[in-house]
Amino acid sequence: MGASNKTHHLVRFSSGEIWCFSFDYNRGIIIKRLGRDGIWKPLYDLIPDAHEDFFVNIDDKDRLHLICCSKKGELLYMLYTGTEWSKQVLSIFEPALYTIRYPMVIPSGSKIHILFAIGKAFNTGYWSLQHYYREKSEWHASEITKITSGYRLSPFYTDLSEKYLHLTYRSLAGDKYQIFYCRYHIEHNIWSSPENVTYDSNDCNMPSILIRDDILHLAWTSLHRNDLIVKYKNRPVRNEGKTGWSPEIQLNSQGTNAALPRLIWAGGKVWCIWHQNDILYASSSEDQGKNWSAPAELSDVTGIGFQYIHYSSNYPKDKECIQLQWTYGSAKDGLLLPVAGEDMDLPGYNASAAIREIKDQGFKEKTPYRSIHSALDRETAPVMAAPHRKLENILLDEFDRQEELYHSLISKMDESSELGRRIIDENKQIMVCIRENTEMLQSLKEDMEQIKQYAKQLKSEGLLRRFFYRGS
Repeated sequence: MGASNKTHHLVRFSSGEIWCFSFDYNRGIIIKRLGRDGIWKPLYDLIPDAHEDFFVNIDDKDRLHLICCSKKGELLYMLYTGTEWSKQVLSIFEPALYTIRYPMVIPSGSKIHILFAIGKAFNTGYWSLQHYYREKSEWHASEITKITSGYRLSPFYTDLSEKYLHLTYRSLAGDKYQIFYCRYHIEHNIWSSPENVTYDSNDCNMPSILIRDDILHLAWTSLHRNDLIVKYKNRPVRNEGKTGWSPEIQLNSQGTNAALPRLIWAGGKVWCIWHQNDILYASSSEDQGKNWSAPAELSDVTGIGFQYIHYSSNYPKDKECIQLQWTYGSAKDGLLLPVAGEDMDLPGYNASAAIREIKDQGFKEKTPYRSIHSALDRETAPVMAAPHRKLENILLDEFDRQEELYHSLISKMDESSELGRRIIDENKQIMVCIRENTEMLQSLKEDMEQIKQYAKQLKSEGLLRRFFYRGS
């Protein structure tokens, strides 16, 4: 997922309080809280030795679930019950040998699901997608599937319906990268076989999934002549009538080179949001994906440094009015979430309060960070802010992640080149055999000609006639 300090994980408690989890290279995973004045206030540093890939989710009991990997190779699961954090080491992998990417935690009823990809530390392009789940305090582990990723592994995404956990990811199919889909029956603990859902003649990447009103919505990008096209299709979740996927629809215009589309539900519509360079665009559907509006620029976020945000909420109004997991927004000056934010009762940003807070901090930058054991219901002392990353740097990192598709193409070309070299070597061996067989045939031909000459000579001397006469 690239440098994940540009990715923010936001959780909202049933009270409406919002916490933001982010990654800092010097401090690890850190937490801040959004005050009623719309100002972010630091809470504490949670896991100093964490790797940059982590994931946070909230369940219906206001408990927080966090999954990450430590620099020592520990797969850590952490649970926040409202007063304190508990920690459990699920597995230990040797960092020099293995790499864990995109850990994800999904609470579902009485079960906790954890997904992650594991591969060799030296990149081979082959990954195993793993599934851990906890049931009655006991953890179970299994492999979902294997992924052929090429130069870099692309993130995978999930969503929940009543009976299933749905998963979509990118992997190699033949000589093209396609989007695959499978689902897990939560009660019976069974994964379906992955199916290729794009069958595109071009490489595909960046899938997004949304389950709403028993419809599975899927968006992705397709690379066509160096242009990224946003495509969409859907299918019923229940699939009782064996209805398959709908025809695909193109959402953006040719030549706009869109990237990383995200599906959300807000205002009674299904929205697809993506970015073109430093501008966000969106298209919406009021009829469950049958028809889509023309793409329009989201002007309320133009000119600001937007981030990639994962949002999970237990706030009643959020549950009623919106549905989203991954989206774009800003968690710098207050909280801004385009499209969905209009229905979320977010605290309004108070610029004057922000100025006062900066002045109040004075020279207290060296105040020690709050430890994990500090009280969580009191205001923390001001701490030194992490260095702000410029918009161009954030976008360059984001584009670097999207360059994954192009690096994959290069990797495939290398693989094709190696295959071509092997074919050439085999052809050389075949040519040698053909040449040897040709020489043998030529020798046989010469022997036959010699035999013919002997036969003619014997006939001319009458030996054959005398031989036959004597025989009679």
